[in-house]
Amino acid sequence: MKNRVEQLDGLRGIFSILVIAHHHNAFKESAFYNNFFVINSSLFVDFFFVLSGFVIAINYVDRIKTPGDFFSFMKRRFIRLFPLLLYTEIAFLIANILGENSALKNTGEMPISYYLYTVLDTLTFMGSTPVFGNWMSINYPAWSISAEMISYLVFGLIVLLLPARKYAAFLLLILVSGLFIISRGEYLLAYDYGFVRGILCFSLGIFTHLLLSKKSFQLSFLEIPFLVFLVTAMYAVHHWDLNLWKLVFPVIFSIGIIIFASSTGVVTQLLSSKPFQYLGKISYSIYLNHALVLIIVNVVLFRLLKSPVSEWMIGISLIISVSLTILYSNFTYEFIEKRSGKFLREKLGW
Repeated sequence: MKNRVEQLDGLRGIFSILVIAHHHNAFKESAFYNNFFVINSSLFVDFFFVLSGFVIAINYVDRIKTPGDFFSFMKRRFIRLFPLLLYTEIAFLIANILGENSALKNTGEMPISYYLYTVLDTLTFMGSTPVFGNWMSINYPAWSISAEMISYLVFGLIVLLLPARKYAAFLLLILVSGLFIISRGEYLLAYDYGFVRGILCFSLGIFTHLLLSKKSFQLSFLEIPFLVFLVTAMYAVHHWDLNLWKLVFPVIFSIGIIIFASSTGVVTQLLSSKPFQYLGKISYSIYLNHALVLIIVNVVLFRLLKSPVSEWMIGISLIISVSLTILYSNFTYEFIEKRSGKFLREKLGW
């Protein structure tokens, strides 16, 4: 199996755009937000976790054999995540401090200590845990990067310390995580115990890789039915308010990865095309950049320019936000993700 699957990168790109639509929620009664699909597009974060587990398993599940291998793995993961995380926290911190005494102010008055504390929470990868308290980061999507790094740590330690029993350990993690979520009565854990949700999904991604490494399929005929089923499931959990039933979505996303990794159909060909590959390539930047862009666009349009709050203008706001996020993310991908990562590898010898 290849170390990554192009069509899955395309899916990640599309889902990152849908997460922007989900967070474009300043006007919650707007038809652009108040529909079952956009409201539940936060679930696509779970696709990112499952896909991450799948890709990491492809590349590392049999390669971490010594403590040196483990530390090399963790250093690579740190270099991949930290530069953009640091950059976006600084950008958000500056925007919030400048905005406190200007028309850009977006929240109630907050002491500088609050901002610094949430930055510490985020940059220590603790934003999905209660270690520093249940803080919502100023860059609120960043909690999932904490859950991602914790999943890497747990994965690396299990593969290193329990090589013969690693899959039993990952299965136990899935069961314990699922029971914990059920005990909390809430699936969409984020700023308090979001790492549990991340580990659950990440571990399912590992089993997705295990299945595909043992058997090959040709599942092109399931592309469209799967997408219909996914949308139907999103409608069902919304219409009947099936909160804990959202636990099935990591499994649905795992099935989707199996289908699209085993397909050559028209949807797969579309996802492998340059526009969607481009979105997949910059999807990490899209994810960490979009919240700040959304806030600035809405403040400028509706506060500074005093545009009418109509469906038409809300739609324009969303289109502008998505477009600017993509343009901005191309910059941060090239100059922060790639160049900063290269700089750290060279200077630190990693």
